[in-house]
Amino acid sequence: MNPNDVNAHLFYAHALSNTGRHQEALSEVKLARELDPLFAFTGALEGQFLFHAGRHDEALDRLQKTLELAPNFWMPHSFTALVYIDKRMYPEALAAARKARALSAASTFSMGLESYTLAKMGNREESEKVLREMLEIGRTRGMPPTHLATAYNGLGDTESALGWLEKGFAERDPKMTFLKVDPKLNNLRSSPRFIELMKRMKL
Repeated sequence: MNPNDVNAHLFYAHALSNTGRHQEALSEVKLARELDPLFAFTGALEGQFLFHAGRHDEALDRLQKTLELAPNFWMPHSFTALVYIDKRMYPEALAAARKARALSAASTFSMGLESYTLAKMGNREESEKVLREMLEIGRTRGMPPTHLATAYNGLGDTESALGWLEKGFAERDPKMTFLKVDPKLNNLRSSPRFIELMKRMKL
């Protein structure tokens, strides 16, 4: 009804990206950005969609441009951490995750990334410390199960990671919609429990 509705194009792009229709997603999000070039949320999500499409350098470029537009917006820092994790540039990933956390204490997504990255760097003690903080937050104000799954998976505890993903499905955690495209979960994809989750999610 309104072909120039930025959010309509943006969230359609999100659905396309999460279901693996990457080229269509990138076309839609590009249109959304062109309709409102100053909306940093669009730039951040475009970076994420580029990442999920396997276009890492383009993702970093878009995220950097978004940060130039809105340097104190936590989301591009988190998505930058995602790209660096997949490139195994762990010190850079850790810095980006911690920056995101500093800018938004309420965002527990960055805590999961911080714990995951520390574990991948071999700093198990610090990783577990962040995980304990996350569990404590979960007892007081709630914690998305997928964020805990990320932390446990980084530590190599795949059974706990799968358990928290199953809890995420039961609780309708919105981050479960990334199950098909999140490369941090690639080590779980051959598990019958993960395959069953994908079927239940219709992914």
